[in-house]
Amino acid sequence: MSWQRARIRSGLGIVIPAIALSVSAYWSLMLHWQACIMCWSERLLLIAVLLGWAIDNLWLVALAPAAGFVVASVQWWMQLRAVHALFCSATAPCDVSYFRWGPFTTAGLATLVFMVLLLLAMDRFAHRPTQSNLIPFPRKAS
Repeated sequence: MSWQRARIRSGLGIVIPAIALSVSAYWSLMLHWQACIMCWSERLLLIAVLLGWAIDNLWLVALAPAAGFVVASVQWWMQLRAVHALFCSATAPCDVSYFRWGPFTTAGLATLVFMVLLLLAMDRFAHRPTQSNLIPFPRKAS
């Protein structure tokens, strides 16, 4: 049963960032929404998460969603409060969202995606094999 759970977890770890990257590419390429510097950093962190799950790198699986969650949360706060940061450009400001559904903006959706990826990473760390499970100990003959 645990190998099925591990396969589902790694499948979700690959599918979720792939869908998020596809939606982000659709918004940029088809709808011509301008991506800000924070959006680009979130995209790069999604690529890092995707790569981490694909090659089964535990640190990349854990740290990239944590960093993405922080960046997306800050951007979501900026969009909800209309706070303009110094590093945002005039052509693609970080505090403007093209999508708004109640309290959710594009950064709010990214925050939810990174939160789910962070929960998957925490589950991955909680169920990693210990050293004693990897190396069988010799048993005494009875």
